[in-house]
Amino acid sequence: MTTKSDKVKFADLDTFLKIAPIIGLAILAYLQTLFPSKAEFEKVHDKLIQMDKKITEMAVLQQAITSNTLEVHGIRERLRLVEIQIAKGPSRKNSGS
Repeated sequence: MTTKSDKVKFADLDTFLKIAPIIGLAILAYLQTLFPSKAEFEKVHDKLIQMDKKITEMAVLQQAITSNTLEVHGIRERLRLVEIQIAKGPSRKNSGS
């Protein structure tokens, strides 16, 4: 009867040490594909900065548009009042002189 020993032999260790660096390099290569490179990260960073500037610019433009819209509504209201005065005719102060 042959019995298997549970001891690690030198040959097993030698085989493991030959394969381990290859497995380690494969794992590192896989991890590098998961994360962007420094150049890609900088491109994304620059795009985010540009987007932030554009959003700020859009917010300022929106405030200006809102202000202009309110002014246009005010002008319409004043124009309506002038039209009503014209429709009523000349005032009595001017005709009595």
